[in-house]
Formats: sequence, structure tokens, C-alpha cells
Amino acid sequence: MSLQLQLVFITASVLTLVFILLKIRKHKLNIDDSIVWILWSIVLLIFSIFPGLVDKISDFLGFMSASNFILCLFVFFLYIIVFSQNITISILKQKNKELVQKLSLKEYYQRKDQNEK
Repeated sequence: MSLQLQLVFITASVLTLVFILLKIRKHKLNIDDSIVWILWSIVLLIFSIFPGLVDKISDFLGFMSASNFILCLFVFFLYIIVFSQNITISILKQKNKELVQKLSLKEYYQRKDQNEK
């Protein structure tokens, strides 16, 4: 990897980490949701600083090239993000269902009380 490309990756990794931390400080991103993003930016920073590490890991795992390993890593990362968001969506669906049921019962009893008066 050339020095220029390495500097671009280091800069991008640091900017990603700073961006995530700023979003957390401004309360636009939950800490629970941001843990994966923080870990991801740290992994990218480590791989940017030590490019030989990517070659060693990809060789150890049997990848034909380091770029295949990086692509596989990106897919795995996106898979984790989609899975965690799927869990969050499921929880929100359940809460929404319970909220609609409680609201319906409340309206029903309010109408019933009004009709009795």
C-alpha cells in the first residue's frame, strides 16, 4: 500500500471516529447503537496504520488477496448492522402494538363512561 493511500485511510478512519463521537455528544446517536461503529472505525484505523496486518490475516484465513478479505469484512460488518437494526425494529413493533392496544382500551373505557353518564 502506498503512503498516500495509507494516509487517506488513516484520515478517513479518524474522521469517522470523530464524526461518531460528535453525534453521540449531540444526542443524535445512542451509545448502544454506536458501539459497532466505534469498533469498526478503530479496526479500520488499525488496518490503515499497519497494512501488513491485513495481508497476514488474509493469508492466515486463506483469502486469495487482501482486498477479498477487506470486502468480506465489510459484508460481515454490514450483516451485523442489519441484524442489530432488525432486532431494534422487532422491539419497536412490539411496543407499538402494545401502545395501540392500551390506547384502544383507554378510548373504549372513556366512551363507555361517557355513555353511562
